[in-house]
Amino acid sequence: MTAVGTTPDHAVRGSRRWWALASLTGANLLVFAAVTIMNVALPAARSDLALSTGATQLVVTLYSLAFGTFILFAGRLADVVGLRRCLVAGLVGFAGASLIGGMAPDGGILLLARALQGGSGAFVAATAVSLMSVSFPYGRDREIAFGVLGVVMGIGTAGSFLLAGALVDVLSWRWCLLVNVPLALAVAGVILRTAPAGPRREGSRVDVVGAVLVCLSLAALVAGLDRVTAWGWRHGGTLGLLAGGLFGLGLFVAALRRVEQPLVPLHLVADRNRVAAYVAAAFVGVAMFAGMFVLTSFLQEVRGLSPVQIGLAFLPLAVGAVLTTWLLPALRARASAALVLALGLVLAAAAVATFTVLGPESSYGGGVLPAMLLLGAGGTVVMITAGDVATLGAGAESGVAGSAVNSAQQVGAALGTALLTSVMSLTTRDELAAGADAATATIAGYARAGLVGALLLVVAAVLVWLLPRRQ
Repeated sequence: MTAVGTTPDHAVRGSRRWWALASLTGANLLVFAAVTIMNVALPAARSDLALSTGATQLVVTLYSLAFGTFILFAGRLADVVGLRRCLVAGLVGFAGASLIGGMAPDGGILLLARALQGGSGAFVAATAVSLMSVSFPYGRDREIAFGVLGVVMGIGTAGSFLLAGALVDVLSWRWCLLVNVPLALAVAGVILRTAPAGPRREGSRVDVVGAVLVCLSLAALVAGLDRVTAWGWRHGGTLGLLAGGLFGLGLFVAALRRVEQPLVPLHLVADRNRVAAYVAAAFVGVAMFAGMFVLTSFLQEVRGLSPVQIGLAFLPLAVGAVLTTWLLPALRARASAALVLALGLVLAAAAVATFTVLGPESSYGGGVLPAMLLLGAGGTVVMITAGDVATLGAGAESGVAGSAVNSAQQVGAALGTALLTSVMSLTTRDELAAGADAATATIAGYARAGLVGALLLVVAAVLVWLLPRRQ
């Protein structure tokens, strides 16, 4: 099996690759901002559609779950049929799912649309960064391209909060979904005209059984963590879901050696540097998504800010990302990739640790601002470095190599958010049962979740730093 169509396509489209870079970063931003933008829209959507507390959380969790579990399949399929073809199909599907969600008459249709959005977004995320790696294979241009990605993702993620706030205040929460329709279709058109098709492996097959197994296993783990609040850790249903998910993942890993063309080629994970990148991406997903969920909840429920004010409050996230992107090349020149990844996780751990000092009277500058800056910095360090390390030298398997980074981040986000939300909810419930008032109980939940999250991230940083040293 050989990669086909690479050299001629690159030669024809080389002069347009900077336009391609703009459209590829835009596509990547669209599908990641779809998570953050709905955080601000949730209160209005919940009121309009009479969503229960569980259904409200599922609006976010279903997207991340579908995104994270389909992205490996999408990356492998992209290696078979072509990166650009899968990317454009994903953008068209994303636009359609956004239209369904924006027009949803009830909560059930909204949840279905969010799952479809996540699944379609997986095809975008699985291919956009990989196509960047193909277009900018080495040298200074590659450094610039990944630096641009970090700046766009940092500014765009923070800006999505502000956009969501404005849309909710001026129009409706539905426009937080509908705005994706013209944007996704426009980006798809530019990509068709400027981006290379990317390498393709003739005769390859997609491990559908492995894809289904890993999807069901991760879904069981997320469902088990999600039900901890209602059932408790010792409930048979909780234990059954968690055990089933772990068992399924074990079967998936064991089957990789027996499948002729596995979903994740074994040689890709034989390099401990690449494994370290995947681990770092998974744990920074915990910090970024759980952190944004907690901060949004704090600003809405404790500080009582409006959607627009919350959007403004998140702008320092972009400042941390941009500053880090500017400093990252110099850091990468002086330190190993593993050390840089570990540093990013430590920054993220420090951000999550600030939740332990939040209080009803916490000022923005003393309580929220440090978390915003550190989250932006830590997330940018990890995701830029992980994307570079994972796709470097992957060749015709750039799709699955790059998609595994985003898969790790989204799976980490889904599992981590479910875990820390359960910790937060259980702590709040215990405090209320002990006689604490609602504000005190809520703050105690934030503190416990912050402590657990920070400890997990520090352990992950040590692991990521040590892994390549045993190469």
